[in-house]
Amino acid sequence: MWSGLVAIAGKCVAFVAWHGEIYGVGITQLGIEFAYPMNDIASIDDFLAKSLRTVRAGNLAPWKMDGSVNWETVWNRIEYHGIAFLLNAQANRLTTWPEGLMERMAEEARLIALWETTHHHCVSKVLDGLSKTGVEATVMKGTALAYSLHEEPATRRRGDTDLLVQPKDQERTRAVLQKLGWYRKDDPHGLYYQEGWLHDAAGFFVHSIDLHWEPSDRPVLQSILPLSEFFDDRRPVPKLHPAAYRPHPALMILHATINQKWHALHGYHSESGRLTSPRRLIWSVDLDLLCQSMADTDWQKLEAHCDAHGVGALVAEALRGMQIDLGNRVPEASLAKFEERPLDPTIAAYFANPDSLSQFWIDVKKARSLRQKASLVITRAFPPRAHLVEKYPASAKWPTAFLQGRLLIETAGRVVRKVGSR
Repeated sequence: MWSGLVAIAGKCVAFVAWHGEIYGVGITQLGIEFAYPMNDIASIDDFLAKSLRTVRAGNLAPWKMDGSVNWETVWNRIEYHGIAFLLNAQANRLTTWPEGLMERMAEEARLIALWETTHHHCVSKVLDGLSKTGVEATVMKGTALAYSLHEEPATRRRGDTDLLVQPKDQERTRAVLQKLGWYRKDDPHGLYYQEGWLHDAAGFFVHSIDLHWEPSDRPVLQSILPLSEFFDDRRPVPKLHPAAYRPHPALMILHATINQKWHALHGYHSESGRLTSPRRLIWSVDLDLLCQSMADTDWQKLEAHCDAHGVGALVAEALRGMQIDLGNRVPEASLAKFEERPLDPTIAAYFANPDSLSQFWIDVKKARSLRQKASLVITRAFPPRAHLVEKYPASAKWPTAFLQGRLLIETAGRVVRKVGSR
C-alpha cells in the first residue's frame, strides 16, 4: 500500500513540476525540492528552456537534476541550441550549476567572442568594398540579428554571414571578395542560388560568407520570399558597418520561420554531425527579439504578406513554439489571423515530406521559366566528380562516367519506386 501511495505522490509532484506554470502553482509554493528527470533529450531541452526564461527575466535558475545524466550530456544540448554565450553572460544567476559545466561554457564563450571579433573585421571589409563599388547588399539571418537585436553580437552563435546581392551584381561581388582574400568554398551539391566563400583570419579561424542572389535557394520558397522585398524598406545596421542593411522585421520573421521549418525536416549541422529538433532555443530568442521590435504597422505588414502567400499557419507554429520555450506573448489577434487561413497546398506538400527528391520535383514545377527548370534538372543530374566520389567513396577509382551512370540509375529507381507506391 505504501509503495502505491508513494507512486501516486510522485506522479502528483511531477505533474505540478511540469505544469505548475499553467495552473499558477509552483513547486516552491509547496515546499518541495524537485529534480528534473533528465533521462531524455526532451527533458534536458525543457530544463534549458525554463532556465533560459528565468535568467532572461533576471532571476536565479537553480540546477535540479536527479543524477541520471551527467553535465556533459547537458552541455551537448546547450551547444546544439547555441546558447552557451548567453548562459555564460548570466553566470551570476547559475550559481548552483556544476563547476565543470560553467567552466566549459566560459571557455566556449571566450572562443565565440574571439570568433565574433575576427568575423566582424572580415565581413565589415567586404561590406565596405561593396559599398565603394556601388553594390547594394542585404545582410540576412544570424548576422543581421546579431548586430541589430541582440545586445551583444556574440550571443547570436552562428557559423557564417548570409549576404544577399542582386543577380546583376554577382560578378562585381565576387571580384570584391577575391580582392580581399576570400576564396570559393567546395559547396555541397544541390545549391542553385548561393555559393560559399572562405577567408583565413590570422591563423585562428576560417570565416565563411554565404553569397546569395535569391533569399531562398528553393524555387518553391522564392515566391514567399521575393528578392525585391529584401531590398525594399531595409533597416540600417550601424553596429556592423555604416553600409550594412537588414530586411524589414516582418520579412525577417517569415524568413526565420521558413529556415526553422527547413531545419526541423532536414536537420542542423553541428560539430557532432547532423542533428534534428523542432527548433533551437537561440531561434526562439531571435523570434522573441523580433516580435518585441515590431510596431503595429509591422504586424499588419506581416499579416498581409502571410495572407497573400498562404503561410500564416507556419508563422503561427513558429511563434507558438517561441511562446512555449520562453513564455513571452505575441499579439493574440495577429496569431488568430495567421491561424485562420489554411496553409497553401504546395507549401504544405513541400514541408510534409523531407524526401529531397520529392521536394526537388515540386521546385521544378514552381520554377519561373523553362530555362530555370532545365538548370535545376541538369545541376541535380550531373554533379561534379568531387561530389560523386563523396557519395560513393568505395568507388572512388571509377571513371566519372561510371559514377554518373550509377547516380542516374539509382535516381531512376527511386522515381519508379515512388510512382509505384502511389
